[in-house]
Amino acid sequence: MTVLSASLAACGGEPAAKPSPSPTTKAPAKVKLVFGVSGHKTLVDTYKQLAAEYTQEVPNVTVEVKSWPTEDQLAAAVDSGEKVDVVLTPRADVEKFAEDKLIQPVDTLLEARNVDFGDKYSREAMEDFSVDRRLECMPYSVSPQVVYVNTGLIDFEAMKEEELPTPSFRADGSLRGWTLEQFSSAMTYAAEHNKGVRGTYVEQNLSSMMPWLAGAGATLFDDPLAPTTTALGDSAGAYEELVAALNQPNVLASPKDLGGRTPFQAFKQGRLVALTGDRSLVSELRATEGAEWDVMPMPGGNGTTGDYAGLCMGAAPADPDAAADFLTYLISTESVVKMVRTGHFVPVNSEVGYAPVFTQPERNPKNARIFTDTVRDMQVLPEAAQLAQLQKVAAAPVRGSLTAEEPEQIEEFAAQIDALSKTVFPQPTPTTSPSPSISPSS
Repeated sequence: MTVLSASLAACGGEPAAKPSPSPTTKAPAKVKLVFGVSGHKTLVDTYKQLAAEYTQEVPNVTVEVKSWPTEDQLAAAVDSGEKVDVVLTPRADVEKFAEDKLIQPVDTLLEARNVDFGDKYSREAMEDFSVDRRLECMPYSVSPQVVYVNTGLIDFEAMKEEELPTPSFRADGSLRGWTLEQFSSAMTYAAEHNKGVRGTYVEQNLSSMMPWLAGAGATLFDDPLAPTTTALGDSAGAYEELVAALNQPNVLASPKDLGGRTPFQAFKQGRLVALTGDRSLVSELRATEGAEWDVMPMPGGNGTTGDYAGLCMGAAPADPDAAADFLTYLISTESVVKMVRTGHFVPVNSEVGYAPVFTQPERNPKNARIFTDTVRDMQVLPEAAQLAQLQKVAAAPVRGSLTAEEPEQIEEFAAQIDALSKTVFPQPTPTTSPSPSISPSS
């Protein structure tokens, strides 16, 4: 078979296929592969389309796409022995899968197929999918949190004329970023000039606060890949600045302000100026008639939270070469472009992420490059079970921090969260120094 290595054409951002030599592997004879996936129906349908097209190109290989409703259910199935040859895997599960020998490293297999890692994949993404200096899975998609903004509710020019703190713009007129002060100023201004409107809605729990804290400049965990504690006590200053911004007049909506709507419904109906979310909201917002909206980085501009998913190879595939060839096909630029067109997919491959096929400058959001830009400073989160437990144990101090009146109180709440988090994460085993030997007296 021919593995296509593509570069994006300068005109239009579409892939220009350039065949590269096939690896010297045997032609697989009537192989059936199982591709395990999860996610939105549109994504699953596109995975099935890619599998069908691959079978047309390589007729002696059949690919069955098996899907699960959530990534946690998929991970549980694999952990229980579900047979998969290639599997979409959350970053948080990679180390455990590798230790349990449910997957195998892909670095040597992909190098043999002339996969060019180059500058397309960030060092952080490659490290996040490596165990013991071996690349276990290929980084595939990423889900950074950004802020969706109802731009039709904010008159930025009027804010400038009134000499209010105003977000910055690029030369093409797209929003660039904002400080916490500029964010709260924009939210308050919009609420004051639009009846029944509030700035944003943030649930009073740690999971919802984390992208805001990251944007404000907080370091969330002591070790991003193997945390033993949150690190909010060391970032109390950023925590204080965030709380001060959120507590400005009309910035935060209450549940009562939502009037029985979900936050996303309130945003679509123009009742909220801003809302955090990932790329998956784009397709529905594009279908909302009359909506004027864009995306912005988290206020403060210091980062965000999110996670990666990678493509892994099962430890015992039906045919290792056939599985590696199919994985190579999935990460090709042509295949990634098809995933991008679903509107639910942010590629780790930055060559596609900055191309017009992804940014789609003729459509909202005008500032689509933010999805790719913000990945550079994205803090990854712990596995879902740990995050849920952390949210539970930290509930009281998080709620307290949002109503604190003095900075010292926020410092105390941050320290409480750090202490409570140690009950969630594995703690390092204390090392004991050997007792000095006592020589018999002469």
